[in-house]
Amino acid sequence: MNDLAKRWECLKLTEKESQLVDLDDEISEELKNKGECSLVGKIWMERNISKGVIETTMAKVWRISRKALFQEVGTNKFVITFANQADKQRILDGRPWLFDNQLFVILPLDGFIPPQQMDFSRERFWVQFHDLPIACMNKAGGEKLGETVGRVLEVELQEDGSGWGSFLRILIEIEIEKPLARGRTIAIKGRTYWIPLKFEKLPHFCFRCGSIIHGEGGGRDSVWHMDEGRDESKI
Repeated sequence: MNDLAKRWECLKLTEKESQLVDLDDEISEELKNKGECSLVGKIWMERNISKGVIETTMAKVWRISRKALFQEVGTNKFVITFANQADKQRILDGRPWLFDNQLFVILPLDGFIPPQQMDFSRERFWVQFHDLPIACMNKAGGEKLGETVGRVLEVELQEDGSGWGSFLRILIEIEIEKPLARGRTIAIKGRTYWIPLKFEKLPHFCFRCGSIIHGEGGGRDSVWHMDEGRDESKI
């Protein structure tokens, strides 16, 4: 289906085919409301996964009030409908999710964009920044460091606004086709320090280039590696 769509994109449209059909007045409020309890997801792996397999597997993993319904909209792409908003939000908040140790990117459903054309090239991860000087373990320091890795969504701090302990934990949205960051070099008071990073709940990734995926299909199984220290609570 993807190959066919790409071929159609290369065709020169006729005058009739290129005429715009305005559907603004045909928007269905009923479908829009149904979409408010739905998400869209893509499993980044080469082999095709059937709707039945993913539906049954994720029901065991998610443990929500009622089994979510999966509708295929492309190769390993699904619209996922939940029984209520609470279940939907729980799944959004629990990202990232994995299926068979491969990344399962899940996004809010935008009813005005075809699900097949949504951008699945980013995912959020909690990243631990280890061995930081204590004076740098605050929101400003966390945001500055986190922005060198991706888009900062949250810096985990104590009630007094400080970080404490062996690492600073930052929620970051990254581009999954780019190599994972191994660490950062910081400078403070004339000294430099190497700050190693650890990604939580990391899926298989390519140990040759350091990226989670290779283009549209994912990557070769022979070059995938899994972080031995990650949380195994998600498939």
